[in-house]
Amino acid sequence: MKKHTILFAAFAVLISFSACKKDRIEPKSEYEPINEYLDSKKQEEQSFEITGPSNDTITGNQGTKLLAGKDCLRFANGDSVSYPFTVKLVELYTPKDMIYWQMPTIAAGSLLATDGEIRVRAVKNGEDLVLRPYCYYRVMMPNSSPASDMTKFYGVNNGTFVDWTDDVAGLGVTTAVSSLFSADAYGYVGDIPLLGWLNCGKIAGSGGSAITFSSDTDVLTNVGIFVYFPDTKTVMQVRNMTSDLIPNGSGVKIILIGMKAPGDMYYYYTETTINGATDFDVELTSISDADLTALLDEL
Repeated sequence: MKKHTILFAAFAVLISFSACKKDRIEPKSEYEPINEYLDSKKQEEQSFEITGPSNDTITGNQGTKLLAGKDCLRFANGDSVSYPFTVKLVELYTPKDMIYWQMPTIAAGSLLATDGEIRVRAVKNGEDLVLRPYCYYRVMMPNSSPASDMTKFYGVNNGTFVDWTDDVAGLGVTTAVSSLFSADAYGYVGDIPLLGWLNCGKIAGSGGSAITFSSDTDVLTNVGIFVYFPDTKTVMQVRNMTSDLIPNGSGVKIILIGMKAPGDMYYYYTETTINGATDFDVELTSISDADLTALLDEL
């Protein structure tokens, strides 16, 4: 009897240990803020010194052309500008570069089909310049098959991210230029009455369903979450785990990017069609920086 009692007790301890082991919850993987990684990969802002009328037409390294004469520029206090001054240019023509810059193409919740984003600044003596009323700079954005109905959308910083609007008058700008780009053999041509972010785009859809993200294995707070729409070249960034509304029937590519330490990268990727509200229960896996870059190149 004593032997059986000892065996029973040992069996009970084994069962109890096994149950505790099964009930143990493994800690979720945590990640560093993704901004540092994305910033390290993004296109650099280019600088061009304009010394006189002979060099006031500039070409960016991805083909953007700007006519940047001084007569339309002034200081914020209204003072005129003399040569030399500096023009600064950022060019974003691929979804990878838009993701690195965290510059999605969503306008007040609506999807923008886009053929590129640029940012143009003019600077003198360390001070950002502005355009005079009824003045503009001319831009040419390269495209081998330009559309005829692309609109000028302007970036508006709402404190958290840049939104887009085609209502230039609502930004306090007085102008007589067209709201549309024209197309020629080079691509898109436009007279732009406002310095800052510019998007060559058009509304591609609104309404639909939001998608959400959760994970049993990963803390997603610092993870970059992006949704790409290949049919319209639209980039959406998901904040607070819930997306903007996505039109039902949209084919999308979803990518999550996490970093545990510099060079220690993780990701989740899927291609799907959105047909209603969906929660994606994701698990990030390790990926090399080179493979992650290649994946973004192929979006």
